[in-house]
Amino acid sequence: MSHVDETLAAYEGIAARYDELNAQLDTSSLVARFVEAADRYGSGGRRLLDAGCGTGRSSVAFRERGFEVTGYDLSPAMVATARRRPGAEEIRFLVGRLQEPPPGLTGFDVVACVDVPMTYLTGTEQLRQALTAARDQLTEDGVLVFDLNTIGYYRRMFSVPTVADRGDRYVAWFAESPRIEADAVVITQFDLFERNGAGWERLSMRHVQRHHSERTVREAAEQAGLHVVATHGLVGTSARDPADEDEHDRILYVARRSDLAGSQGR
Repeated sequence: MSHVDETLAAYEGIAARYDELNAQLDTSSLVARFVEAADRYGSGGRRLLDAGCGTGRSSVAFRERGFEVTGYDLSPAMVATARRRPGAEEIRFLVGRLQEPPPGLTGFDVVACVDVPMTYLTGTEQLRQALTAARDQLTEDGVLVFDLNTIGYYRRMFSVPTVADRGDRYVAWFAESPRIEADAVVITQFDLFERNGAGWERLSMRHVQRHHSERTVREAAEQAGLHVVATHGLVGTSARDPADEDEHDRILYVARRSDLAGSQGR
């Protein structure tokens, strides 16, 4: 099974319960950081593409902030869940991969990849393809905003086996790799145990991700015709500057087309 197929299988199997299991994520606050970046570095236009939209939580949050939203995701089951989400009635949802998006998606003022979907691109060429696709989806003065996990986050969260006790539910996870290295694939095993009467049910999944360093991202972006104009660290959903690969959880990247990036700096 390819890494893409493993990712698809993981999310297809958990789509109906994804929001419940990830209720601790403050999507509204995370989206707020994306909107701040888009407003600061973008054109002010309100056509937004939510690439890797999952169950549509971020799509609805963008819609509530005045954007005209289209979303797409790898998983048909996640997209089906998004279409049923309250508040998503005026959002168009499609199925497609970041590096092979649905056809006809052009003319967006903002392309957003929220909650690290690009970590599932396990090769540098896949990352370049996804960034090229995003460039083609943007207007001439549009902006791409995406987040990626830091190496510090991977090491803090997955270097040792961990169990979270949530009453009638236990979640266990660990990285299969003996060492977590920069710019390397990180394979994580997740096991969910839930009480069912006198017994327990188990749901297992593997997530195959890759850490992409800032240097790798910048190089791939340039190859894709984009220029990274800003980076911001995230701890939870709070912004931190300057971005730090060891101390912060994620880095929020902002990129524009290379021919129009001008002299805007980091």
